[in-house]
Amino acid sequence: MKYRPKTRQARSRRPLLALPALALYVPVFSLQAEPLTFAEAVELAETATPAIEARSLVVEAAQSAAIAADQLPDPKLSVDIMDRRIAGPFEISPRPGRDGFPRQRIGISQDIPNGAKRRARAGQAMADITVARANKETLVQDVQLYSALSWIDLYYAQRRLQILEVLQQSLNEVSATVGARLESGTTRPAQAFEPERLIAKLADRRSLRAADIEKARAMLARWTGVESPETEGTLPEFTIDRDALVSTIKELPILDIQDAKVERADADVELARANKRPDFSVNASYVHRRPEYGEYVSVGVTIDLPLFAKKRQNPIIDARILEASAARLEANDLERQLHAELSSDLAANRSYRENWERSKNTLLPLAKKQAELERVSYGAGRVDLDTALNAAVTFAEAEIDLLDREATLVRDTVRIKYTYERNQP
Repeated sequence: MKYRPKTRQARSRRPLLALPALALYVPVFSLQAEPLTFAEAVELAETATPAIEARSLVVEAAQSAAIAADQLPDPKLSVDIMDRRIAGPFEISPRPGRDGFPRQRIGISQDIPNGAKRRARAGQAMADITVARANKETLVQDVQLYSALSWIDLYYAQRRLQILEVLQQSLNEVSATVGARLESGTTRPAQAFEPERLIAKLADRRSLRAADIEKARAMLARWTGVESPETEGTLPEFTIDRDALVSTIKELPILDIQDAKVERADADVELARANKRPDFSVNASYVHRRPEYGEYVSVGVTIDLPLFAKKRQNPIIDARILEASAARLEANDLERQLHAELSSDLAANRSYRENWERSKNTLLPLAKKQAELERVSYGAGRVDLDTALNAAVTFAEAEIDLLDREATLVRDTVRIKYTYERNQP
């Protein structure tokens, strides 16, 4: 399925914008505007959005935290001054240590968690890195989509305004003949005001379209970081391959996030099981006593005894297993949801294409023929002014309707590609 929009050269044949209100600030934009092609807008969005840089920092933070995940805890240093007499016989003596502290001890100890616990913590850290990376990829995908849609909105808003400018020119041409028609008696005096009424209504529509242009320009500036962006060139050709989209759903970042949550849940299960294995710690100390008693060195080992696992470790293990099962079910459900949403989106896209083709091949040609015939008939004096004016307005509205359908089709096609394709166009 392919779509090729009209070329910019074809559009350039239309008259230039002539609204008096817009004439005040159009020269400013012509001096400050920065032309952007569709591809440039999408590329700029990735580097100009601070939120993406923030996600990059989150990835770096997760990577840094992973370094310490499976490391041993810090050793502990202890210093004791022991056996200070607080009761009993007491005698003041110049001999050091006699009634002071007869023993001083300095020791060091190291806790050593079991290997399964350390591996589980490393698995948790790696899952956190995967989640952080997938969150960044999801944001990049969204930002590129928003930038692409903003460019498309600006592109079509400008084309709609150009159509209204052509209608303005047609109304002016018809209005210029009113005086002669009145003198000849082929036009009623009351009809002389109809062109001015339509021109006033047209000015209202042009003001709204000009506002649409500024809104779209503001959104494109938000995503690209360009102060006054302007569209340049034409839209690229977009194609949708249903089979390719279905086959790559499993590679979407949003599913990577869910898969990483499953990995994290599995690591939590392993950590809970590792708590049933004993940890141990080693320690060594040096004791200094009064000279007549000598000096001592001691070495010891402390081992945890998980003897009551039935009411301590086992319930935690069961809870983590249930959480891991829930994470897997959520991942499966999300994949099914994406498949269903893709099928629905493709069906809607087909209807948008049919509507656009119907307008291009049937409705617009009919409106054009009608407008041309009514104009010729008006020139020959066979129809009144109202009929000629309404035919011109109807043709302009048919052109705008075609643009609206075209814009809807293009926006939807781009949304599908940037949502369901791992590597965007």
